Amino acid sequence: MSASLLEGSEIAPVYLMYGDEPGLARRNIEALRAAVLEPGMTDFNHERFNGRDLEGMGPVLDACAQVPLMAARRLVELADPELVGKGRGGGAEAEKNNMAALLAYVAAPVASTVLLLTSTGIDGRSKLVTAVKKVGVVLKLEAIKRDRDAVDFAVEQARQQKIDLRRPVAERLVELVGTHPTALLAALERASLHAGSSRVALEDVEAVAGGSREAIIFDFTDAVGMGHRDRALAVLADLFRENPGGEIAQANAVLAMLIRQLRLVSLAQAVGGQPAQIQAVGGVHPFVARKLAEQARGFDARRLHRAYAGLARLDRDLKGGAASVVRAPKMALQRWILDVCEPLPDVAARV
Repeated sequence: MSASLLEGSEIAPVYLMYGDEPGLARRNIEALRAAVLEPGMTDFNHERFNGRDLEGMGPVLDACAQVPLMAARRLVELADPELVGKGRGGGAEAEKNNMAALLAYVAAPVASTVLLLTSTGIDGRSKLVTAVKKVGVVLKLEAIKRDRDAVDFAVEQARQQKIDLRRPVAERLVELVGTHPTALLAALERASLHAGSSRVALEDVEAVAGGSREAIIFDFTDAVGMGHRDRALAVLADLFRENPGGEIAQANAVLAMLIRQLRLVSLAQAVGGQPAQIQAVGGVHPFVARKLAEQARGFDARRLHRAYAGLARLDRDLKGGAASVVRAPKMALQRWILDVCEPLPDVAARV
């Protein structure tokens, strides 16, 4: 998984980073700023815009056209370019014109300006993504699906930060935290601080991340799988309370976690609920494989289908900006739990 905007030696005129991994986004933005902006001249050569606040693309294009002051380059940042002018009375035609103006600039960017576009809701098939790929760099920030890939990611990030993280320790980190890059980066940083040196040991990881994955994944999915509605709602509340930073971002993280976990539960059912086969096919830790085998027994085909359909709707509504979901993403997830957590007769009998 590529996780860096700055993989080449040359600075590109346009960068586009999209997806909902705030930790990765922040790290890439900081790296690009350090690479582009010259010390002492940052205030003169750095401008930031939020698409939600703009009626048109004019201020951004004007900023891009300015000559850098006593430096080689300027850096202009635009968050959520697809939202420029949206809902400000101009209608669809005005929104189309704004995007056309941005596409025209991307096709012929100013050589002394670096334009950084960031978005959590843009479609990877959009004209903007295609246009930026022709002249610059596009980075999609996405969740990691397999545990072994998450371990590779943690080891590589540690190497870049000059942290000594041995692979067995990275495997334990993934077991406790999960596969989300943002969560892994945060846990790695905490473990490094706890270690007080460049070497992160097993005890450092367990001290700062112990139990977090169980609380987030196993406890949550166990509750859903067994039809424990109240417990699932309680854990969801903990997720939003313990991970502040915006309900939309948190809802997307929970959604990605649930989609991944249901995919693994479906895989566990497909291989007959055998932990060894789940481990081999899913590329998960033995402990995770055993838990998946247990969770698979809490789902029948009807519940699994309903759960997937509900998550697909939620994913579409979050990415499409459906008003009812964007205003109350936590409530939308609560409704999903209420729909899915209907105890099956044989499950209820065992509770």
